[in-house]
Amino acid sequence: METERPLRVGIVGCGRVAVDGWGHIPALKKIRNVNLVAVCDMNENLAKKVAEKFHIDSYYAELSEMLKNEKLDIVDICTQPSTHLSLSIAVMQAGCHVLVEKLMAQNSKEADEMIKAAKENKVKLCVVHNKLFQPMVMKAMSIVNEGAIGDLTGIDLRDAWSKDSSEIVGAMKKDHWYHKLPCGVLGEMLPHTIYLAMAFLGNLEPVAVYARKLGNYEWIAVDELRVILESEKGIGAITASCNWPKGVATFDLFGKKRNLHVSIHNGLLIEYGAGGESSPRRALDNLSLSYQQLACTASIAFNTMLGKHHSGHRTLIERFVEAIRNDTQPPVTGEEGKEVVRVLEKIDALMKTNLRRA
Repeated sequence: METERPLRVGIVGCGRVAVDGWGHIPALKKIRNVNLVAVCDMNENLAKKVAEKFHIDSYYAELSEMLKNEKLDIVDICTQPSTHLSLSIAVMQAGCHVLVEKLMAQNSKEADEMIKAAKENKVKLCVVHNKLFQPMVMKAMSIVNEGAIGDLTGIDLRDAWSKDSSEIVGAMKKDHWYHKLPCGVLGEMLPHTIYLAMAFLGNLEPVAVYARKLGNYEWIAVDELRVILESEKGIGAITASCNWPKGVATFDLFGKKRNLHVSIHNGLLIEYGAGGESSPRRALDNLSLSYQQLACTASIAFNTMLGKHHSGHRTLIERFVEAIRNDTQPPVTGEEGKEVVRVLEKIDALMKTNLRRA
């Protein structure tokens, strides 16, 4: 492949993750030396509307037609997980690199088939674990790697949807694809928490799962989940909920020197927990927390106005493009995507056992 010409990209799936302001199409439109030349969706009218809205030259209802006509370098798959295996293999057999949304596959066996196809066709496979590339998550990783919070002992992650969110209301239909995921509706949010925990703690093993139904939506079997994870580096805990008054994506990292709190949606990173237990020390901590929150808010506003605040999708896609041009490892490999699938499958098995005992 020539390295000087723009890489040609096509997208399969024109839903929310592709078109929202933080999604794939707006990200691709901002990346240099990349041309988004076509979109594809089974709903041809939707594909046409998206192409017109974003000034994309071509639209298709069939992937095979897009692959035949467009001479693509990358295909970005933004469809539901049950389609990822067949679409990815078709794309890779056509000689294109694949960027595929999470959850990479419905199960570990499918993930293995996708990894095998990438190797056989000598193309790259990258999984969209976008929150790893949010600015505050990358900053937290840097702080941890520098040893600033001391040896890591654990991580607590919280991912919740508002009880009236479009995700929950949209899952009202019994045949909605959320219900086919491991852990049902919660299987749409859990991959984010799993890959974040993996990034800081390494290899993980779920050891306990507590599942309950506390909401009133009859189409959701489980809407509250607590998961305990073990790793050699420390202990992880996940809270997943469909009942909170507002959507939340936060986590806390616990070190032997100090702790970090990260709010992904709000772009906050706050250090806390250092020093003694005296009243003056606690007063100073309060002042520090307030200052850090104001500083983060001002920095985000300033960088957003200057166009320097990149979404996780944009940074991940930029790094995938670099990996293709330089023939290096993708920012998130198929093997890493498969491990998230494996952990989610284990959580699902433990959840079902817990429910049977309840």
